[in-house]
Amino acid sequence: MNMSPITAFIFTILLAPLSMAAQTQQPDLPAAAAVARTSADPQTAPAARQSNPTPLNWLTDLPKAQARAKAEAKSVLLFFHGSDWCPTCAEMQRQVFDSPEFAQYARRALVLVDVDFPEKQNQSDELKRANLALKERFNLGQELGGGFPTIVLLNETGATVFQETGYAGAGPAEVLPKLQRHTEPGPSTTDSAAFKNLGVDEFAQLAVDKANVILDVRTAKEFQAGHLPGAVNLDVNAPDFEAKAASLDKTKTYLVHCASGVRSVKACKKLARLDFPKLYNLPGGFKAWAQAGKPVEK
Repeated sequence: MNMSPITAFIFTILLAPLSMAAQTQQPDLPAAAAVARTSADPQTAPAARQSNPTPLNWLTDLPKAQARAKAEAKSVLLFFHGSDWCPTCAEMQRQVFDSPEFAQYARRALVLVDVDFPEKQNQSDELKRANLALKERFNLGQELGGGFPTIVLLNETGATVFQETGYAGAGPAEVLPKLQRHTEPGPSTTDSAAFKNLGVDEFAQLAVDKANVILDVRTAKEFQAGHLPGAVNLDVNAPDFEAKAASLDKTKTYLVHCASGVRSVKACKKLARLDFPKLYNLPGGFKAWAQAGKPVEK
């Protein structure tokens, strides 16, 4: 259609607002679509949504925990702490028990028991009494704040195989190897030809035989504070341990223990390298012996 210059100018004036409106609205469509895609795309969800592990199940009833441990062939780990007043306890909880490394190990090998002594949080009278009884049973300090944090490991029979108070802040690397030594195959259990782990009662039966040697590998100070009747003291961390051990009678049976089962494993390995053929280790150490009510002398 042929239009005069004036008519063309009028059409241009009339159509200009419509063109501007279309250009203004056009970008909004891709933006809205992008928002819709973002909200629907699970890849853009927060990190917590991408990785949200199931929290570990901490029981508060030891008999129930032991029954479950027996049924599942696991060990029981008790954690004594003050959740709302003990900074070291909170640090241990955060760095160790909330770590992925501990979670992976615990789900495989442990039934967990929380023995909490809060000051501000409400706790039933029944639970308070039960926790106090456990504190007394495992000889934790009776003074205010004494004995926290403490971990206690029980085997499938309920015997204490490891107990330790305190936390140095080194994370899972500080705690896991000590627990795994008693719950998973490792150098201390697979090398059965070198030495054998015994429970307290088995250890006590062999200790009755005066021909056997009870070898206490703690420090002299620890030994003087209390030891098994008839025990011989030889500090495994002393520089002359091997030299003194080499002079012992290798035809005898040696019942080796320390405070909680860590140093005694070290001692058994050293003695095995010196060709001692009859070595028995007490995993729970002197603490397990005393807690079982066995005789102690000074």
